[in-house]
Amino acid sequence: MSLLKTRVTCMAASCFVLSVSTSSIAAPFAVGAAPKGNALAVASKIIKYNFPTCKKVEDAKRKADGSITATCNGADFLVFTVFNPKEGRSIELAMNCTAAKQRLDISCR
Repeated sequence: MSLLKTRVTCMAASCFVLSVSTSSIAAPFAVGAAPKGNALAVASKIIKYNFPTCKKVEDAKRKADGSITATCNGADFLVFTVFNPKEGRSIELAMNCTAAKQRLDISCR
């Protein structure tokens, strides 16, 4: 996958999260736990899909709310799902913790 396509994919995921957080009046979205299963396996799958430059996910831990924090290539990520009832489906997302804090005021800790 090209670097440009990777950046577009990552920006699209971030834009989706931002639109979810700012459009709660127009369409109710529910942010939820990461999918069930081994935290390391789940985080690896979702982070590598959202951030293809990730080579190895380490230190994945499931939080009390069901989301997962993990580290890849020295960067911290938050793994979670967003459910859109209008579309009737959940989307699995990984977001860089620095961006989550700066843009959404969501802490990964």
